[in-house]
Amino acid sequence: MEIDIHKIAKLINLVSNSDVAEINLKQGDEELRICRQTAPVAAAPAVQTVIAPAPAVAPVAAPAAAPVAAPAAAAPAAAPAAVDDSKIMRSTMVGTFYRAASPTSAPFVEVGDTVKEGDTLCIVEAMKMINQIPSDRAGTIKRILVENGSTVEFDQPIFEFE
Repeated sequence: MEIDIHKIAKLINLVSNSDVAEINLKQGDEELRICRQTAPVAAAPAVQTVIAPAPAVAPVAAPAAAPVAAPAAAAPAAAPAAVDDSKIMRSTMVGTFYRAASPTSAPFVEVGDTVKEGDTLCIVEAMKMINQIPSDRAGTIKRILVENGSTVEFDQPIFEFE
């Protein structure tokens, strides 16, 4: 199927700005499916996961001696700091996250950089297409939440702003 990225972008725009929930195009053995999530789901995984029941395990005999109690000086692990969702920028697509245009180029942004809305923050390679990801707001980069070269999912947090 020979559809250029501009036509795909127009189809995505059509789906996102209308009541149409899904578009399927099929040509020969190739198929393009664009669908819109109708309602945001809080902590739902991006991929449906099927969990098989665990096999039964035979009970294990209790040890002969009681274990020694942990020293009182050991502090419980600190809970991770809560992140304000309004300060998070999320990935707009599935693909491979890159901080720079090439391995030898400087990263688009570093922690502490101040950016304007529309500035390129990273690129995401999806299906051999390089997509520049612009900032959705003005602000200062507090944290980069994804490692260079790793896979990102749609709606995955990628940057935290101050």
